[in-house]
This record gives sequence, structure tokens and C-alpha cells, in this order.
Amino acid sequence: MQRPAPPKREKKAPNHERWVISYADLLTLLLALFVVLYASSTRNKLKMAEEAASLTKAFHGTPVALVNQNTAGRGIMPHQTSAAPTPKPTTTPPPKPTDAPKDESHLPKALSHQMEAEVLALQQVEKQLRAVLQPLTAKNQVSMKSEPLTLTIQLNDSVLFPSGQAVLLPEARALLNNVSESVAKLPAPFNIIIQGYTDDQPIDTAQFPSNWSLSAERAATVVELFADKSIDGNRLSAQGFAEFAPIASNTTPDGRAQNRRVAIVIHAPEPP
Repeated sequence: MQRPAPPKREKKAPNHERWVISYADLLTLLLALFVVLYASSTRNKLKMAEEAASLTKAFHGTPVALVNQNTAGRGIMPHQTSAAPTPKPTTTPPPKPTDAPKDESHLPKALSHQMEAEVLALQQVEKQLRAVLQPLTAKNQVSMKSEPLTLTIQLNDSVLFPSGQAVLLPEARALLNNVSESVAKLPAPFNIIIQGYTDDQPIDTAQFPSNWSLSAERAATVVELFADKSIDGNRLSAQGFAEFAPIASNTTPDGRAQNRRVAIVIHAPEPP
């Protein structure tokens, strides 16, 4: 007996809508991400509110405005508005560049006050010396250079000494007496250094066999005069540089005349 043939299975049509399931999963994930971000944002707002409350308490009850971070005025400040003020036009020219002042914030207060007193004292002495030396300054025989704690006075040798000698002229003694009276008013921290200079013309005499000896002897002569005027010898020193620190060319008579000079350097040591 012949077995009956099995029934034919109907072919199922392909499912073209399976992508809907993946798309639904994606939407579910996006929704979950949005919920997480929203919850995080809510916690941040609560945290900012707590910070604002603590700031209000710290400012003794002064109202504190929370400012959106996307606005121009970022941060949390008392009475701060969200809009930045519009700058007004100005015609003031920009400041000229100057040397940056020294930072004295690390100095002890007493030391800072001492420096201020020293600077004021030196400025007062400089004012007096400029008045005393003004006639010679007008003739370019004397020049002065000032810094906060240093004052340098350059005097041509023709104002002080005969050529090739280290004995002061009578008028030079009167001039240096006036200078020493002003310098003696400075407080103890100030030191007075006398420096002698020559031009590059060699000298060979019985008294001065070299420019070294001439420059050093001239500086020592001025130091002795200052010491005679009751300036403490511990504050005085003499230095001779011969022809090795010129301020002008030695190729011309005028340049050599500028190089033959005596410098009075008044200096207070800077704090460590």
C-alpha cells in the first residue's frame, strides 16, 4: 500500500520589518541616556543651590545670584548680572612701557619701611646736590645718575685736580666740602665709593709710574677729605680703574677729557 505524500509546506515570505526591533532598541537606549543626563543635571542644580546657600551664609546674608555659565559673566558673585557691561570708548592713550617695579611683597614689613625711608633720604640728598652742582652741570663738567638706592656723581678731573696730579685744587676743596655735608646726612646703610679714572695716555713720573697709581691716588684723596668731614670711615672706600672703564672714545681730545674723571657712588645695599 502506497504511503500518502506529506503535505506541502507553504513558503513564508521574508520579514522585511526586523529593523523595527533594532530601531526600537536604539530609541530605548537614547531615552535611557536622556534620563541619565537629566538626572545628572538635576543633581548639579541642587549642588549649585547648596553652594549658593553656603556663600550667602559666608557673606552674612548678602544675596547671591546664580549666573548661567553660558552668559558673559561666568561664576558666582554677589549681585552679578548675566549680561556683561558694554565698555565705554576712551581716548586715553596706552601707557608707555616702563621697567617693572621690584616685588617687595616677600620683604618683612619693617624692612620694606626701611627701604622706603632710605629711598626718600637719597632723593632729598640728590635734590641738594643738584642745586650745589648745577653751575658745573650746565658746563657739562658734572653729571648725575640716580636709581632707587644708588646715586652716581661724575666729575671731570679738571674740576678737581691739576693735570697729572692728585692734589685737590682750592676750589675743588670748597666744592667737595659742600658735597660731603649733604652726603653726611644719609643714614648708616649708605656706603660712599670714590672711583678714579684716567684716559689711555700713559704716564710715567716719579710719583705716578702708571695710570693705575694716578687713578687710585686721586680716589684716595677724595676719600680722605670726606673722612675729615666726619663721614664714618667704615662707609668709605677708594677704587682706581686707570684707563680701563672709558665712557667715551680715547681717539679725540674731548673723549679723553670725559674719561679723566672721579665718580662718587652713593649706594645702599639691597636686601637679600
